[in-house]
Amino acid sequence: MIRGDGIRRNVAEIDDDERDAFVKAIKELNKRHYPGSRDEFPPGGVSHWFKQDEIHQATHVHQGPEFLPWHRELCNRFEQLIRAVEPRLSLHYWDWNTDPAPLFTPEFMGAKTGEEVGEPWLSAGFYNPQADPFRGESSSDVAHGNPFDPPRTLKREVPDGPPELCFSDREIIRSSNYLSMRIRLERCHDGAHGYIGGTIGDAHTAFRDPFVFLLHANVDRLFAMWQYEDPATRLNPATVYGEDPGEPLWYARRLQPWDGSGRTRPWVRPERERQVKDYRHPSIVTPPQYDTLQPVGDGPLTAQQLNELRHALDGAIALQTALAHDHH
Repeated sequence: MIRGDGIRRNVAEIDDDERDAFVKAIKELNKRHYPGSRDEFPPGGVSHWFKQDEIHQATHVHQGPEFLPWHRELCNRFEQLIRAVEPRLSLHYWDWNTDPAPLFTPEFMGAKTGEEVGEPWLSAGFYNPQADPFRGESSSDVAHGNPFDPPRTLKREVPDGPPELCFSDREIIRSSNYLSMRIRLERCHDGAHGYIGGTIGDAHTAFRDPFVFLLHANVDRLFAMWQYEDPATRLNPATVYGEDPGEPLWYARRLQPWDGSGRTRPWVRPERERQVKDYRHPSIVTPPQYDTLQPVGDGPLTAQQLNELRHALDGAIALQTALAHDHH
């Protein structure tokens, strides 16, 4: 059953129906294309799936203060794309304190090791060993740099057991300021990428593997949990990031490539569907709903709380009905 309550959950705990719908939606993104054709400049006709790789390669927002909010925007936009296919879906996360081995099946995420992850991605065109032209693996391979083309490989090198990361979730969430939290969280993120290895292990190709979004949803979840530790400050666009002496006012920069300043369609000519906002925009500062977030103060109930209350009431009504039936 697809819960459809807007909450991002531990992907290990969602049932087969929702896993199947999630995979189906991502596959559908590779059948939907942006306007234009391969041979235009900038290239058009890129699938909604391969556009994620193009966006990530065009920006490489890493090792700096924008890392967390920029990837939140990327994940939020990806969630909107899969919801355009199936509105009840959410972008669930892989808890990197757990062994992901059960997720690597031909029905869900594909193989965990090997030069080819196989199904469900091979037949859906997420990579093609015989592709020509194809998308290369190196930024210096200009001849094979068209984002329209599929890569020839999709590989992983996942060892047994969970990853050993340099900071615990608690150490990240209890960080006293944004700068220290971001550094700790990004280092664990880097370790998780290396742990999966293969395509995800290379920042230049990581977003060719659908598993990367489960990894980054977890990064965003920990960012959100840190925000909820001090909601008055960290859910406020004016104060969430604090001060970074090395890069003052970085949060006033515009988010690329969606601001139309690069060469990534449809945000540049001829479509010019640009959306200009900086890192203080409420849609970025306000985190998505996660199953591990606690409500703030005496505010309204979260979607998860409402859902739990609804189930409790349903159970109480069912019990009362059963008791009444037995009494008669």
